[in-house]
Parts: sequence; structure tokens; C-alpha cells
Amino acid sequence: MSNTIEQNKPQSRLQKVLAVIPNAIVFLLIAITIYIGHNTSWTMPKFSKLTGNSITTISDWCSDHLVQESKCVECKTDLLPKATEFGFCNEHGVAECVIHHPELAQINGEPKLPKYNTTSAITLLKRRGNNPIDSLHSKRVQFATIDSVTKSGIGVDVVTESHVTETITTNGELIFDPNRVALLSSKIPGTVSIVLKNIGDHVVKGDILALIDASQVGQFKSEFLKNIVQIRLQKDNVVRLTPLVSTGAVTKREILEAEASLQEAEVALLSTQQFLANLGFVLPEIKDSDDPKILASKLQFLGIPDEIVAKLPPLSRSGNLLPIFAPFDGEIVSSEIVLGTFVDTAKPLLTVSDPSKLWIMLNVRQEDVQYIKKGLPVKFVSDNDNQKINGVISWISPSVDVKSRTLKVRAEVENKDGLLRDKTFGTGYIVLREEPNALVIPQEAIQSTADSQYIFIRDKNYFKSDAPKIFHVRQVRLGAKNGNKVEILAGALPGEVVVTKGSNVLLSHLLRSNLGEGCCAEH
Repeated sequence: MSNTIEQNKPQSRLQKVLAVIPNAIVFLLIAITIYIGHNTSWTMPKFSKLTGNSITTISDWCSDHLVQESKCVECKTDLLPKATEFGFCNEHGVAECVIHHPELAQINGEPKLPKYNTTSAITLLKRRGNNPIDSLHSKRVQFATIDSVTKSGIGVDVVTESHVTETITTNGELIFDPNRVALLSSKIPGTVSIVLKNIGDHVVKGDILALIDASQVGQFKSEFLKNIVQIRLQKDNVVRLTPLVSTGAVTKREILEAEASLQEAEVALLSTQQFLANLGFVLPEIKDSDDPKILASKLQFLGIPDEIVAKLPPLSRSGNLLPIFAPFDGEIVSSEIVLGTFVDTAKPLLTVSDPSKLWIMLNVRQEDVQYIKKGLPVKFVSDNDNQKINGVISWISPSVDVKSRTLKVRAEVENKDGLLRDKTFGTGYIVLREEPNALVIPQEAIQSTADSQYIFIRDKNYFKSDAPKIFHVRQVRLGAKNGNKVEILAGALPGEVVVTKGSNVLLSHLLRSNLGEGCCAEH
């Protein structure tokens, strides 16, 4: 037992020694750190000193503009003096306006001004402006070499002329002209006797579309004949009694009564004539010599051509037939009429529309109402088949819709070929202006800060061997968009070279150098 205890004593001492070693190492490292820190004023030595290697420090370097300090045109402006500053152009809303001062253009040769009035285009709509006191445009972005520009992934394009259209976009619908749509029904109750026209049939004004068998028609035709006969009798009576007044055989009272009866018959005739006319009948000219039987035969199929009468079945050859006429040239677009069914005045039987003219009804947002006026062109693109339709604004609603807060605008379009369809939804583009010679650049060339928009223009001497590789900063005003192109209303001239790909890199570099505290700090 005692031997075992004696054997364990050396092992416990060794364990105690091993446990102290990590703590001792930590204290040693802390002591070394304090010693080095005290002797180096607590600054990190360079990697070259730690490794024993020597790295040459480049003293001729501008860390703000990332070019050789001896060639930095921003630090040493005498290397490339800046052009005369003209300040902010209130007309075009840019600093150092190249439209008013084309000598600022970075073009070898005679600069060309825009071929259209860009001032009018700028004021046409509310457009984003630039901060008049911003000075970023006075800076220049410089590269050491052309090769460094290429390695930076910078791409360029030329300011060119192109056709652009500036529009207000709305949603809308293509509909039949409501003034050329007729819902036709029977003017009196009856039964459908014959249907002559169906859906899709073209009709001409005055065509008979269907015949309704209505007993009231026969009754008023009979009343019409009775009134004619009665008028003739009363006339004969007045004529017969008038000479007898002078002989005393007839009193004046009797003459007055006869004349009153004649007037009553005439009024009754006018009433029946008016009723038949309201139904669409055109009554024949009546002569006193006409036989009532002949008049009755004329009234039986009044208003119905002989060729249609010939098609009538024997049971339908009555004097009760009421024609339904086409009110204008057009097409039957819907039909609810069924042969033999009873119809009344409340239910439309046929819908006739003139599809040669349609309306584009657009819903203009309230904020765009100020730009809308009669006569502006409209381009409508249907949703279903991408069909393009052109029209002109002919009507503007005087009030804004309470629910949608939009304004109804109407344009009329021709549809002579019949390809346009009623109730077609689509997108409307109200054309505010079209410019065939607009100045355009790729959209990616535009860069923005909080209060201004910029492009970067390549210096005209860029490819000269002894010239610095400079890109000038320009404030711009933007106009219409055409795909991936955007119109430049101010800030550039045709032929100037603008940075496209990598323009965001230039802006970042520009903002970085603009925030630097010194111009030419050494590494």
C-alpha cells in the first residue's frame, strides 16, 4: 500500500508543472507585446520590416485621382487649364450649357446644335432638374493611360440623332360609337311572325329585319279606313246642307253640327295617322276618288316590299304586321329574337351597330390631366393581339371620376376594314410630341446624385499621345425614352462621345475624390 502511494507522488508533481506552463506562455507573450509597443510608440511596423524585404514607395502618385501626381490635371490645373466657366443656364437647367456655348463641346470640328427647340420640349412636362449650386460638373475624371481605361471596363457610345415620341400612358377600351348603336324592340306587343336578318348580317338603313304580328296594327289600320270614310260622308253632308240654309229648309245650327262632325272625323284621322307614323309606317297619298277597297289593300301590307310579302306563309298574311327597320347602315351584332315567341316593348330583340367608326375611351390619371388637349394624337395597342390603332382626341370629360380619380378622354377611329372589335381593352399612348431628330444616348450612360443628373464626355484630344486621358462631367436634362435610349434635351451635342458601360464607376471615383481631404497625399 505504501509503495503505491510513493509511486503516485512524482506523477502529481509533473501534472502540477504541466498545468503552470500555458499560463507562463501567456504572460510571456503579454510582456513581449508591451515591450514592442513601448519601443514602437504603439504603431504597426510595415510588413517589409517584419519580413526583412524592402518595398520601394511610389512618391509620384495622386491617391485622390489615382494618376501620377506630376500628370494630375485636377491637382496641377496648368497641365490642362479648364475652359471658361459660364455658370448655370436657367433656360436649359444645366451648368456650362453647350447649346448656348458650343465651344465647350468635345468635338474636333464645327459643333452642331440640336435641330429642334429643346427649350419647348423641356417646358412641355415637369422634368427633373439640377442643383444650380452643385459643383460636381466642374470636376474631370482622369486615367493614367488608355490601357487603364480599357482594363476598367469603360465602354463608350456617340451622341446620335433618332426619332423619339413622348407620350402619356393610359389604360383604355375600344368600343362602338354609342351614337351608332341601336337596341331594337317591338313598339307594341305581338308575336314574331318572320325573322329576315340574323347576327353578322350587314344591313342598310330601312331594311326590314323582322315582322311582328300585332293586333293593334290591324285595329288602327281599320280605324284609319273608317276615319277616311267618315270624313267623306261628313263632307258630302256639309256640301248637301249648305245650299238649303238660304231656303230655310236647314237651320244654321244643323250646318254647324255637320261641320263639327266633319272636324271630329278629321281629328280622328290625324290621330290614327300619327299612331301609324309612330310605328314607322309611311302612309300612302290618299285621294277623294280612291275606292276604300283599294285603300284597304294598300294598307294590308303597308311598308312591306312585295318580295318580302311573297315569302310570307299563308297564315302570316294579315294586316297586323309591324316591320322592325334598320335605323342606319351597319351590322347585327346581337339577336334575342325567336320565331313565334311573344314580345313586348321592354325587351330588346336586335342590336344593330355601325362598326365603321369606333371610340377609344382612355382613363387619364389626374396628375396628367394638365397636359391633355383636343387634337392630340392617340396610339392604342390592344392587349389581346397587339393591334395598333391611331386616333385623335375629340372630347375631354369636364369632370374627374370620383372613384378612380381619372379623367375620361375620347378619340375616334375609322374601322372601314372591320378588323377592330368592340370592348377591346388595351393601352393608350397620348402623343405630346414627336421628334425625328432627337439627341439620344444609351440609358446606362446616365448617372444621378441626390440633386443632379450627369453624363461623362470623353475629351476630344483623348487619342493624342501627349494628351491626358480625360472624361468631362456634364449636367444633363432628360426627355423621352425610346427602348434603351434616352433623349438628351441639354448637356450634350451630336457627335460627342459619352461613357456608357462603367459610367457608375466614374461617378464613384468622382465622388470619392470629391470627399478627399487633400489633393495629392503620398503613400
